Amino acid sequence: MKATAKRTLTPRAVVLGTAAAIALIGGTGAANAFADDDGPAPKSSVQLTQNERHLDDTAQDRTEVKADKVSYDQATAAALKAVPGTATSAELDTADRNGSLIWEVDVFGKDHKSHDVTVDAGNGKVLNQHTDRDDDAAQDARETQALIKGDKTGYAKATTAALKAVPGTVTSFGLDDNDRTGATVYEVDVLGKDHKSHDITVDAANGKVTGQHVDHDDNDQDDNDDD
Repeated sequence: MKATAKRTLTPRAVVLGTAAAIALIGGTGAANAFADDDGPAPKSSVQLTQNERHLDDTAQDRTEVKADKVSYDQATAAALKAVPGTATSAELDTADRNGSLIWEVDVFGKDHKSHDVTVDAGNGKVLNQHTDRDDDAAQDARETQALIKGDKTGYAKATTAALKAVPGTVTSFGLDDNDRTGATVYEVDVLGKDHKSHDITVDAANGKVTGQHVDHDDNDQDDNDDD
């Protein structure tokens, strides 16, 4: 899914999923920094066709969810098993170069480094992983730690609240800071049972839904936008 990058949740969207998430077993496509890095694109057990890779946001969400065999929490658990620490993002995505359907999970490891982990959306196996070595990696790490420290809800409760508000399938979730208020929130993307893509905001302090809206490519009015 192309939620976090394409829907531009906020500049520093991250997801909280502690190593305890292993016991539970992570809105998408534009976040191809890992899938389309300089190295070869990871090849998963599920590939989308060329046409399926170039649909509008919601149509692609539908296609990816239909093909996906691994839930967000299962993908997160697999990533945390490979790299113990705290999951800082999870997103269902398609690699542009070969159409592989994957979960992209970022883990802030116990080594205090950010790791990108790719999980096969067909069988839950870890396909690849690498450590973030960008010039701003240290600053990103500090920001991630601050967000994790400020979270009082956890991604499991946040996604549960989002699914209660909009029943459907989680395609991405991220711990973030609200641009206007500075509050720590979860941004959760859900492909609803109404076949529309919904962006849902959950207060990380108390787990309450504070806003939701339907993706604009559905040509629908916002239900309630608090972002």
